Amino acid sequence: MNNVVLVGRLTKDPELKYIPGSGTPVATFTLAIDRDYKNRDGSTTTDFIPVEIMGKPAEFCANYITKGRLVGVQGSIRVDRYETPNGEKRSFTKVAGRNIQALESKNAAASMPNMGDSESEAPKFEPSAVVSPSEFSAVDDDDVPF
Repeated sequence: MNNVVLVGRLTKDPELKYIPGSGTPVATFTLAIDRDYKNRDGSTTTDFIPVEIMGKPAEFCANYITKGRLVGVQGSIRVDRYETPNGEKRSFTKVAGRNIQALESKNAAASMPNMGDSESEAPKFEPSAVVSPSEFSAVDDDDVPF
């Protein structure tokens, strides 16, 4: 089974191209993903992972996903092998994305602390009214449709 899910930020706007003949859209971009540990000096290592996504998700990327946006990508690891004009054999590893989802609003990406604005607020939930347990009633099992 070859399945991968990544969450990271785009390093630049996606590049959209079309496959000659079929006209299938293909978007390519790179995700920056911090490793989940710190080095001895307290710094964090970042991996830069190339992603290629085709079809409708590629058009979504080109229209709505921009540099700095936090996204989730689901797909598979793909290793492409090729030969240089000098005869050297090389390989290139990338993620072949199937689905992509924006994980924050466009405004949230623009107001990230390390992207310019120093004060970003998390969404706040304020309940409109307090409900007490006495306001609930028991449900008879015969009323449940399953």
